Order: sequence, then structure tokens, then C-alpha cells
Amino acid sequence: MYLPRAYTQQARFRAAVARVAKSFAPHVVDIITTFENDWTGEPAVFLMVILADADTGPNRLRDITNQVERAITDRVEPMEKWGVYPYFNYRSQSEQAKLDPAALA
Repeated sequence: MYLPRAYTQQARFRAAVARVAKSFAPHVVDIITTFENDWTGEPAVFLMVILADADTGPNRLRDITNQVERAITDRVEPMEKWGVYPYFNYRSQSEQAKLDPAALA
């Protein structure tokens, strides 16, 4: 059974993603990664990007999400280097705090 590099080296993959998140501070609070197969059964990484509340308004949201996706794709190279397809989801810091208050403590 083939396991993609991202699955076998999760800590290194998460470190690469964390470097990208840090480069977007304070706009990106965190990026939570989950490794699973996608709906087709292919290896994937699901990236929950937690944005600062100020960056979730209509004038800023599109710009920051495009920048984050481009940075992950270009710098981390999930498909090319790690063998996983990236799926991006976004949540504001206040939304995340309501779901998991301990995560932002």
C-alpha cells in the first residue's frame, strides 16, 4: 500500500505549513492540518485556516484566502513534494473559539 510522504512525515509537513502561517501573522492565527483520503479515496490534506477576525470582512477575505492558498501551493507543494491534494477551509478566530475555546488559549 502506497503512503504519501505527508502521511509518513506528518511533523515535517506540519512544520512547513506552520512556516507559511507564520509568514502571514497576524492575519493567519493558525492552520490546522488533517490527513485523510478525499471523497475519491485519494490521499489528501485538509487545511483549516484560522483567520484573525479583522481579515474575514468582505473587503479582505478574498485577498487573504487567495494569498494563503497560493503560498501553501507554491512553498509547501503538497502535491509535488508530499503526495497529497490540499483542501482549504476557513474560519474566523471568534468562530474557532466558540467551537474549541481551549484551542486558542
